[in-house]
Amino acid sequence: MNAVKAVARELLGLVVEDVALAPAVLGWIALVWLLAASVPQPRPWMAVLLICGLAGILVESVLRRSGAAR
Repeated sequence: MNAVKAVARELLGLVVEDVALAPAVLGWIALVWLLAASVPQPRPWMAVLLICGLAGILVESVLRRSGAAR
């Protein structure tokens, strides 16, 4: 049974290495989606906002993980 738990934990670690990354990405997408829904016509800056936010979340995750590895 311990081997099954170890394999499951390893497989989950392959998919979700950073537990905070997935909720942050989903939250940012939801926030931009709500913002886009409130604007009569979607604007090009919404796409820029989405991409910059996702890039910022990724950079923050990488910096946090690199600090934890040291």
